[in-house]
Amino acid sequence: MPLPDWRAHYGELLDSVAAAVDGVSGLDLTAELITHRFTPGSKEVLLGWYPRTTLEMDEASRTRKYGKFGAVKYVYPRDTMAELRSWFERELAGRLPACRVRYWT
Repeated sequence: MPLPDWRAHYGELLDSVAAAVDGVSGLDLTAELITHRFTPGSKEVLLGWYPRTTLEMDEASRTRKYGKFGAVKYVYPRDTMAELRSWFERELAGRLPACRVRYWT
């Protein structure tokens, strides 16, 4: 999620992972990079469970996409997705060179 200072926070997370696996031999490290998305139904459920949530679920700030069977979901705009993806791919390669990205969405 592109929260304030997201690069610094995710950078710290990646540094922590790198430190935790440093020196581990035979490591098969993969990453799945999944951005936050929601449907009208999932938003309703989350707001019911967590009525005071601060999780950003503003349809106006998202791009509306349609799934395989016509279901609506809200994702980050194309520019935001490209920025997130390029940053994570670059930082993973630099901080965890043995890590393969298996999935991006």
